[in-house]
Amino acid sequence: MKEEEGARSVGQYLASQRRLRRISLEELSERTRIPRRNLERLESGAFDAAADGFARGFVRTVAEALGLDANEAVMRLSDEPRADEVRALAAARRVLALRFAAVAGLGLCALVAVLSLALREPAPSERAPAAPSVTYRRDAVRGLAEHEQQHPDALRPERAP
Repeated sequence: MKEEEGARSVGQYLASQRRLRRISLEELSERTRIPRRNLERLESGAFDAAADGFARGFVRTVAEALGLDANEAVMRLSDEPRADEVRALAAARRVLALRFAAVAGLGLCALVAVLSLALREPAPSERAPAAPSVTYRRDAVRGLAEHEQQHPDALRPERAP
């Protein structure tokens, strides 16, 4: 029976407690000085979504008039999840998860780009010219011979007359 009562709204709980005690709405209205239409709205669940001071005062007054623990009744009002708040919270969690996934995806893409740039092999035009495998040395004697052939008078010493 407790699990059944916990699943119902505070308005339904107060209505069932009123009926168990065989108290009419008119009699409850006289005891609490709360208009009957407000008691009907409370029992129908109209105040369940608004846990403000006004609704808590109604719940406390009605619970005391029925001989119930007023604090427990107010706690029932405070603990009731509101469907719109639950949906909004779920939507906010989905948005947060999507943002996290997007940031993680962008970070992963950036990491892949940096690694691909760092590890890629340079293009042939970007490479330093390769050193020849054979090194040619200039022969000094041959250089003198070629120079003498091109300028025969340059290397001969002049003779004195």
